[in-house]
Amino acid sequence: MEPAGYSPRALASYATIGEVVQGPFATEEALRSALAEAEVIVIRLGKVPASLMEMAPKLRVIASPTTGIDHIDIPTAERRGIAIVCLKGKRDLLDKIYATSELTVTLILSLLRRIPAAHAHVTEGGWDRQRFIGTEVSGKTVGLIGCGRLGARVATILDAMGAKVIACDPYQPAEKIPACVTRLPLEEVLSVSDIVSVHVALSPETTRMIAEPQFALMKQGAFFINTSRGQVVDETALLHALESGHLTGAALDVMEGEDGDGRHLATNPLREYAKTHDRLILVPHIGGATHESMGLTEDAIAADVLTYLSSHVK
Repeated sequence: MEPAGYSPRALASYATIGEVVQGPFATEEALRSALAEAEVIVIRLGKVPASLMEMAPKLRVIASPTTGIDHIDIPTAERRGIAIVCLKGKRDLLDKIYATSELTVTLILSLLRRIPAAHAHVTEGGWDRQRFIGTEVSGKTVGLIGCGRLGARVATILDAMGAKVIACDPYQPAEKIPACVTRLPLEEVLSVSDIVSVHVALSPETTRMIAEPQFALMKQGAFFINTSRGQVVDETALLHALESGHLTGAALDVMEGEDGDGRHLATNPLREYAKTHDRLILVPHIGGATHESMGLTEDAIAADVLTYLSSHVK
């Protein structure tokens, strides 16, 4: 079980079927001890590699209140017959969750109005507003790469703020696309947008779909946002686009190879760039991290785990 802050209702549900042991664990020995008898692992976004599953010989279920499950070693789970319970396909529930779409708009505004830099300036004793003259969303063209549940909600918010919203999504039926959105091919969305925001699920097709050629297509001075998955973006190409000045700014909620304790940052050049360039905003995968959204999803996942176990009695 993942750490403090987990939904009390979900914890109470799990307690009806067995002992609940919560992390984090100070040592590998403590982790091994906790997993030795575990039949269910409940995780948020921490990685579940094969090595972790090997510590749990009785493991039957991995539960993750997320739509993406790239943090879990799926082939190993399938080989061992371990069920994965997640939010994928639970549209009725997901339609009630606003966190990631709200964060996307927050990141756009933070970039355009230079909010993190302005805050740091004031905490250092400054009060020079001329340094932080920003840009408005109103009147800008925002291009969405993906216009499913999250993209559509972002589109609706930005339309209300006066933006022109266009999108590339060849898979969404027309009736699912908000009326405020004009659908265009990817190349055109990239080339005419002042702001580009990515909202696609991770798949072989979308892995590194935004790379050097796509950044080159973007308008000089455009802004780039990614709240989907880190692997969707070629981070080296993004860094080059920022260093060259082709992009004015970028904001990322996700990064390639990310893990729960931030080890992926140790040698990541984007982190180094962000230390001295306030036009790159990096946040630690907080898209779904609100009390409201996490409570809803953790409760739902707990109910699904109980349903699965009751229907698969050993």
